[in-house]
Amino acid sequence: MKLSLLVAGLLALLLAGCGFHLRRAPDLPPSMQKIYIAAPGSSGDLLRELRRGLASDDTEVMETPLGAGTILSIINVTHSSRPLALSRSGQALLYQVQYEVEFSLTVQGAVILEPQSVILNRNYTYSVSNAIANEEQEQALNQAMAKDVSQFIVTRVVAAARVLPKYLMAMPSTHAAPAAASRPVPAAATSAAPQVSTEAAPDAATEAPAV
Repeated sequence: MKLSLLVAGLLALLLAGCGFHLRRAPDLPPSMQKIYIAAPGSSGDLLRELRRGLASDDTEVMETPLGAGTILSIINVTHSSRPLALSRSGQALLYQVQYEVEFSLTVQGAVILEPQSVILNRNYTYSVSNAIANEEQEQALNQAMAKDVSQFIVTRVVAAARVLPKYLMAMPSTHAAPAAASRPVPAAATSAAPQVSTEAAPDAATEAPAV
C-alpha cells in the first residue's frame, strides 16, 4: 500500500515537472449544472473540447436545450490564414493562421456574458514542395487553437458563475426564471473579454519581406 502511494506521488511530481497538469473539473452552482452548448456546424473540434472541459460529476452537458438552465452560445467560429513572408519569386514562405470565436452565456434566461470574441494566432513555415504537409500543419494548428480557446471560454464561464446573483445561484437548473432577464447582472460578469493573441504578428507582416 505504501509503495503504491509512493509511486503515485513520484508520478505526480514527474508530470508536474514536465509541465503537465490534470484537468480540474469546473465548480458551478446548481443553476448552471445542466448546460447546453449551441454551436454552428463548423465548430467540431471546439465543441468536443468544450464538452470535455465543462463536464464533471456535478455538471451535465446536455444534448438538447430542453431542461438546460444554462446556454453557452458559440455564435461564430472563423478560421483564416495569410502570408507573412515571401521569397524573391513571390512564393509564400511563412503563414499566420488565425482562429476567432465569438460566444455568449445565458443562465436561467439572464444574459451573464454578453457576446465577446477570443482570437488566437499561430505562425507556421510553408513548404513549397509539400502541399500535403502544409494542410496537415494548418489542421494541427487549428485543433490546438480550438483546445486553447475552449480552455479560455471555460475559464470565463467559471468566473461568471462566481459573480452570479444569489437569486440565480439558488434556482434549480431545469427551470428558467421568466423575469431573470430584467434583473441586473453584475458588471464583472458582463464585461467583454479582451482579444487574446498568443503570438502577435511582426511589424513586417504588413509588407512581406523578400527572402
